[in-house]
Amino acid sequence: MFNSNKQEELKNKAANLAENVKDNVQDVASDVRRSADKIGQDLQEKTLETKHEALSVIDSLKSLINQYTSSANVADIKNQILDKAYELKGTVKDEVTHAYEAGKERTVHTVQEKPLLSLGLAIGAGVLLGYILGSKQSSK
Repeated sequence: MFNSNKQEELKNKAANLAENVKDNVQDVASDVRRSADKIGQDLQEKTLETKHEALSVIDSLKSLINQYTSSANVADIKNQILDKAYELKGTVKDEVTHAYEAGKERTVHTVQEKPLLSLGLAIGAGVLLGYILGSKQSSK
């Protein structure tokens, strides 16, 4: 009788713990989703800005080409085009690096804020991935 009460109490505690973990994992997942959405929006904004900068560079290149149509200035045109291309490359690289770093910082912050929940989410994702990959390999 004593053991059955203890077993029932342990079952209830385990069920409550599992429910809490499930709720916490859902909270972390929604936090991660919100962070990913924010990063996606930021990346889209930066992409549009970079697109506008690229179009501006193209327009300036067109004006340079129209300005220097003689073959005597071909080397000068080439150098100016290369300068503009390197400038654009640097801008795009900086924007992508910044977006990556921002995403990395948000992820680290979320994991540091809720380490157990993040661990639970990682374990759940690993189990799910293992199940998916395991079922594909066993069917071969």
